[in-house]
Amino acid sequence: MTEQKKQSLIAGALTSSAGVFLSKLLGLFYVVPFVAMAQGNDAFYSKAYSLYDILLNICTAGIPFAVATLVAKYYERKDYKTVLLVRKLSMGLLMTTGLVMAVLLLLFAGNYAVFTFAEGASEENIQKFTNVLRILSLSLFLVPFLSSYRGFYQGLKEMKAYAVSQVLEQFARVGLLLGLGAFCVYLLSLDGIWAVYMAILATGLSALITIFYFKKLDRKEYRELVRLARRQSTDGKDRADLLRELIVFGIPFLVVALLGNSMTIVNSTFFERTLAGVDPALATKLNGIIHLQCNKLTSIPQVMAIGFSAGLVPYITVSYEKRDFRELRKNILDCLDTVCYIAIPLCFCLLVLARPIYFLMYGEADLDYGTVALAFSSFLALTGTISPICSNLMLSLRLRKTVIVFLGCSFLVKLVSFFPLMHWTGYTGAITSSVLSGMAMIALALWFIARSFKVSYRRLFRHLIVIGLALISTYGSFVLLRWVGMDLACTSKIVTFFELAVHGLVGCFAYVLTTSFFQLPQRIFHMKLGQIGRRLIRR
Repeated sequence: MTEQKKQSLIAGALTSSAGVFLSKLLGLFYVVPFVAMAQGNDAFYSKAYSLYDILLNICTAGIPFAVATLVAKYYERKDYKTVLLVRKLSMGLLMTTGLVMAVLLLLFAGNYAVFTFAEGASEENIQKFTNVLRILSLSLFLVPFLSSYRGFYQGLKEMKAYAVSQVLEQFARVGLLLGLGAFCVYLLSLDGIWAVYMAILATGLSALITIFYFKKLDRKEYRELVRLARRQSTDGKDRADLLRELIVFGIPFLVVALLGNSMTIVNSTFFERTLAGVDPALATKLNGIIHLQCNKLTSIPQVMAIGFSAGLVPYITVSYEKRDFRELRKNILDCLDTVCYIAIPLCFCLLVLARPIYFLMYGEADLDYGTVALAFSSFLALTGTISPICSNLMLSLRLRKTVIVFLGCSFLVKLVSFFPLMHWTGYTGAITSSVLSGMAMIALALWFIARSFKVSYRRLFRHLIVIGLALISTYGSFVLLRWVGMDLACTSKIVTFFELAVHGLVGCFAYVLTTSFFQLPQRIFHMKLGQIGRRLIRR
């Protein structure tokens, strides 16, 4: 494997991660004004999105990842007719499933709203949540169709298009969310729940805008594929056989997505009902703190999972198709090395700086609850980054039955540990049980990949030791900053912002300096650090 190929794998994954990172960063900054506009109704937003993630996985049925895999497979074989057929079939399939799921949500929104609230919840809150779910049905129709475009371009290794679409969708969503919400709440003087209604509506509208972006991109990329298909002398794959292959590829991704979201399924369904002895209003508030406010912060390191999963699928698929297992093993280790190098220090900072970070984002209200929840969530951020990558690696390596079994075990860990931990430790039990679930999946997946493809993790373990030493030096830099007066007292947002910025810069310098001393980033990225920045900017 040449250095250029190594760099293309990492650069492609980092490009897709950078796009998701920018979109998540935009999403992070809208939370503060949105919470202010919602006037205490923001918990309805987080509850709706927990269900939305589950339903979206069901109606997409793993098809986008299957599309990426099949497009990469047949494009590598220069079977352009089949590539075009994959696209056509996937779009029709996802439009149909999206429409069916949207109609079902419209019909049963009220029943689900009644079920999820704790006993004693007001009829007004149940009606508000019902309305939110009905508005959400628009997104369940449009987003699956959008995901068919993303899967297609992902399979073509057009990671720049993938990244740009992520940023565009989020930028449009945040702009519409804040603009429409401010119009309803501040200009029309409507209740804060209208900010939530507009936030949910913005998801569907932003998906529509992003679809138009891909339609414009098609003028060049799709036409070129059509030209190549017309010059192809051989016939493409039979439509029925290809549809069967698409579904066979997609179903494992669906099951994996559902089981991988076991924490969301269990939390969204049972969190408020299980939090015994707590006022229903406080239970709803804690649900919002964990699943909206903390999740927005922990999603920053978790973009690595989305970006690297998207970037790896075509490369792993091609290596597997060529039976080049040496290249395959290097791809796997390059992925794990890079994710650990970037994600671990981010999660560490969420842990040790939880209080000032939460204060800066959300102020003094519920600061004690938020600090504890964010500190616990920092561990979930790490397992939630690595676990999906392991799942998608196994899927790309054709270990579909095994990954389903492993995720089933992970789900059982979540289900068995959730109720006793909630009883013994309170609201943090929901987070701890999710961490245990993720750890189980990571351990099983890495063990089976090592056994099946003779992957040795000795190099990874050595790198983790260096990362551990770098974290010690990072924490030491924080201690020194507190000795000189930057104690992060959380009395002023302006002061806290300045002090956190200094902590971040100094901590990053200490981390990079320590790891560079051991030549770690140079070994992981197969290039100098400056080259990575230039590559991402250029892409």
